[in-house]
Amino acid sequence: MTTRRTLLLAIAACCVSPASAQYALPTPYAAVPSSRPISETDQSREMLNQYGYCIMMQHLGGVQRALALPDDGAIDRALSKLQTDDCLFAGQLRMSPALLRGAIYRAMYLREFGYLSQATRATVVPANGQPGEELDSAPSTTFGGCVAKLSPDATRDLVTADAATPFEDKALAALRPALADCLPPKQQVRLTRWGLQATLAEALYKRTLALTNRAKAVGTK
Repeated sequence: MTTRRTLLLAIAACCVSPASAQYALPTPYAAVPSSRPISETDQSREMLNQYGYCIMMQHLGGVQRALALPDDGAIDRALSKLQTDDCLFAGQLRMSPALLRGAIYRAMYLREFGYLSQATRATVVPANGQPGEELDSAPSTTFGGCVAKLSPDATRDLVTADAATPFEDKALAALRPALADCLPPKQQVRLTRWGLQATLAEALYKRTLALTNRAKAVGTK
């Protein structure tokens, strides 16, 4: 159980601060303030997801090499080198390494698995932790891995949801039983929405990638 890491994700801060520089909009995925009437925190969450997607689109090879590194510290250092103001329409975006990593894992999930239909996902990802599907590269021993195993559909819904939407609220409500089951007994952990999404995005991407690769390997035999 990576409780310490979960706590760090829960309290990590991310905010948008004004700046005089204006940046060109290089792609439709650059981080721009939402036109919806949402809080500053939710604005930041939405812009962070857009920023992560833009970094992934502009530096796909670098992102793939970074995510293949052996530990979180090495991954975070490699991803920090890919940050660019070109992915901001205006202003500055500050974030913890863990939240940036989560936003990029979310972007990678959307790129590689966002198109999968529910029927296709059901043939690849076992529902509700069915036995026999565990892999070393998709463990359920971490907090995020446990939640993704117990509630794969709701995990996907939360990871892919836009900030401050009814879809996000519904996904979070559906996840509450799994969140409670995956925390150590009698231990209370404060989970913010963006910390939780970052944690689950990483777990969901790793798990889906491993299970998809296994399904392909089985299909070739």
